[in-house]
Amino acid sequence: MSSPAHAIYSSTLSLSLQGHEFQPQYGVQLIFNETTKSRFLCAAVCSQNPSCRTFDYDSSSHRCRLFEADLTNGAIIAVASQTSIVGSVILSASLYASMYNQSCSACQENRYQTCSSTTNTCQCPGNSYWNGSMCPLQLFENAACSQIDACRSDLNLSCIINSYGGFTQCLIGINLFTIFVYENTKIVQIETMSDYASLRSNDGVVSPNYNFLFDENILE
Repeated sequence: MSSPAHAIYSSTLSLSLQGHEFQPQYGVQLIFNETTKSRFLCAAVCSQNPSCRTFDYDSSSHRCRLFEADLTNGAIIAVASQTSIVGSVILSASLYASMYNQSCSACQENRYQTCSSTTNTCQCPGNSYWNGSMCPLQLFENAACSQIDACRSDLNLSCIINSYGGFTQCLIGINLFTIFVYENTKIVQIETMSDYASLRSNDGVVSPNYNFLFDENILE
């Protein structure tokens, strides 16, 4: 089903069977908890909120809940109430490919990407990241990560890099570090995550010939 609210904000939703609700992995993923007159209106509220990936609605209590979560960090569970149902926003690479990194006119009032005031281009909305084809939700603590911006930075999480230069998992409180990268006689000192991201961006990927020497005080 698609929201009637505004064509640009429309989304395609899949619905569960009756008798189910959504269980987020973390409380912070609940972004709206109010009453609406119908499931249809609850779905429309979700469609108009770029952060909403999942909603559930109970037609008895009229409770409408929106979640910044999906089945990668939450679950659809059976409940006693047979009047509760879950809706999930269906995402695909085609929703992102034509807009990402384009001028802001391409994503004006679009729920899937937002205009960056820094670059004046279409970028992933808050708490999501570009993985090369889509904008999945950023990851929580201890989750395995594979790129610099994959973790919830608003929760002070960073994707930790091991001694071989490979990304490992999302951990708290490691935002600044020093890495000395050298290839032949070239030495680059990197002080921040953004510096490292810039190096990867400029190289395409970090050369396998780079060696990584980590500051002993990375872990505070």
